Amino acid sequence: MRSRSSRFLVAATLVCAGLGLFAQSALAWQARVQVVKINQGGNPADTFAFHPTFSSLPTATDFTLKGGETSQTYEVTCNLARPGHNECAAPPNTLRIAEHPTPGYTLGAIACRSTQSYDDNGAFTAGAPTANSPLKPADEVTTDLANASVDLKIHFNEWVACYFTNVAALPVLPAPVPAPVASQPQLVVSPVRVRAGSAKLASSSPCATSNVIVARVTGKRIARVTFSVEGRRVKTLERPNRGGKWVLSTRVRGLPKHGPYRVKARVEFAASSQTKPKTLRILVSRCRSGALRPKFTG
Repeated sequence: MRSRSSRFLVAATLVCAGLGLFAQSALAWQARVQVVKINQGGNPADTFAFHPTFSSLPTATDFTLKGGETSQTYEVTCNLARPGHNECAAPPNTLRIAEHPTPGYTLGAIACRSTQSYDDNGAFTAGAPTANSPLKPADEVTTDLANASVDLKIHFNEWVACYFTNVAALPVLPAPVPAPVASQPQLVVSPVRVRAGSAKLASSSPCATSNVIVARVTGKRIARVTFSVEGRRVKTLERPNRGGKWVLSTRVRGLPKHGPYRVKARVEFAASSQTKPKTLRILVSRCRSGALRPKFTG
């Protein structure tokens, strides 16, 4: 009697252990998937339709989202085992999300972010992913923008949120019709007459009777005159200083007694004269004493 009871207890224990292993196995095959919609530049009231294809959840049906909305959480079997584990459904185990075309929008991007929990009992302790969660590795996401779809490889206890960003198309505006141009009378513009500049440099006499040298510049359209004696600048005039003439009167101390002295005048003209600056030169000598004595005849 006791042996029969013992065998019954052992069998019951094995059954309970088997049920526990079965329950743990069922939990070990879980992962979570969501979709987040981003509407960029469009009407916030517009909706976007999606079609989920989950091998482990054939009852999943199409759904719609507005910009800023998040879909329900789909619990699916994982299809990417962790290293050293064999806890996910064997391929083929499709985890695909596709978006239907929406008039007036183009699909700009699909970005999938995830959180990974490490509780072997199937608890999602890491919580739902956000816009700041890590992106899934490129080898775990196959994105097809042309067909507006993404295929996922998901680990056990991983929670994935895929952000679908749609961009509103810019409206095509009709080309502006140019306004008629009224004919304008043709204006005849007379050519501008340019008055050219001119200048001459001269001394007051063939020779100076004192130690003062006098030179003068005359001409038209003159704007400035700079005088130099023996290479040394001695005076600059911005306007005529003697009866409409540009006159230099300077002492020649320290120079040779009788000369000749080299006098130079750089003449600049008004801009409207379109005349280039000119440099004029003359020689001025001091008279020798014999030249000042009167000559007598008789």
